[in-house]
Amino acid sequence: MGWAFDAGKIALTALIIFSIAQISERSTLMAAVLASIPIVTVLSMMMMHHEGQSAMEISGFAKDIVWLLIPSLLMFIVMPWLIESRSWEFYPALAAGLACTVSGYFLMIQMMDRFGLST
Repeated sequence: MGWAFDAGKIALTALIIFSIAQISERSTLMAAVLASIPIVTVLSMMMMHHEGQSAMEISGFAKDIVWLLIPSLLMFIVMPWLIESRSWEFYPALAAGLACTVSGYFLMIQMMDRFGLST
């Protein structure tokens, strides 16, 4: 049953991404709403519970996500700014946004460790 459960997780993840991409062809706002819902996080926590992780471990996971949301926002600030204000092409702007996010994650993880915020 292990491989079937893993295959199901992969299929569900692919279905969510595919659905959001399809919806974006009709309405970018609706796709953004669906993409902003923490579907992946909720499903991940449910899978963690199903696989035997304790409620305390899942709670720690949720708290870590709260702190890591802050640097993840960098991509959604930097990328549109580069495209709209600096006339960058999509892929270079995406790469710069991702680089800022990765840098932000690195700094936030250091801060979480330094101030005892990580689980």
